[in-house]
Amino acid sequence: MRKIDVEELKQNQLEILDVVAKFCEDNQINYWIDAGTLLGAIRHKGFIPWDDDIDVGMLRPDYDKFMKLFNEKNTRYKFHCIENDPEFFVPFGKVLDNETLLYEPDERGFKLAINIDIFVYDNAPDDDNIVKEMYDRRDSLRKNGSRRMYPIFMNKPNGNILRRCLVYLLRAVYRVFPKYYFVHKMIENSKRFVNQDTKRVGNFTSYTRMACDKRVFNEFIDVEFEGRKFKAPVGYDEWLRAFYGDYMQLPPIEKRVSTHSFIAYKN
Repeated sequence: MRKIDVEELKQNQLEILDVVAKFCEDNQINYWIDAGTLLGAIRHKGFIPWDDDIDVGMLRPDYDKFMKLFNEKNTRYKFHCIENDPEFFVPFGKVLDNETLLYEPDERGFKLAINIDIFVYDNAPDDDNIVKEMYDRRDSLRKNGSRRMYPIFMNKPNGNILRRCLVYLLRAVYRVFPKYYFVHKMIENSKRFVNQDTKRVGNFTSYTRMACDKRVFNEFIDVEFEGRKFKAPVGYDEWLRAFYGDYMQLPPIEKRVSTHSFIAYKN
């Protein structure tokens, strides 16, 4: 395998997105390009210049249908989530290109393949206080999950004897939990209102703390992204404002940098 740069990585991600989009359209699954990818489509008609990943969004019923069907009809590209891969480490999904290799952030980190993220959106309660409670719980679970998977932990603790004893005690406590216990708990938290008819959806397995009215998904439209057409919710303006506020305003120059670190290879 040969090492590739970020521009070739983006082309590979676009190929994955092409496959996902066609599969969804062939199988009556609603999807949309999401988050920074949707922002890039609206503001730049392609990748945000300093971005290097692709995000797709689905509501829970479409996500579950995609999870059930996609791997049955694809060989090179596979959908991974903790529901179908017990060793997967995040509470949302990724479609991986099995003919590639990707380390994040480097060879000492996670071994994956070039991929795109598939984010799932669940019902959000109408009460803002409960939404905040769910996001607070998500963030707490993520923090504890990180401590379970990468305890502070693996290096020999420093400091006085009391601090060293405390670190060893924390190691023992976190090791009591199964490796991905907190990831499963995040999904449970996200699905808390899955059987209730709420007016909004939220992003309870990812990183933002948004909630948005479901009417933005009344229908889907085509938007341009890197010379291709992909789906966006008809209410994309309201959707993007829920994420970013005034999303057409460019961030300060010092913030126009990638937040991702990786090493990628392909045949």
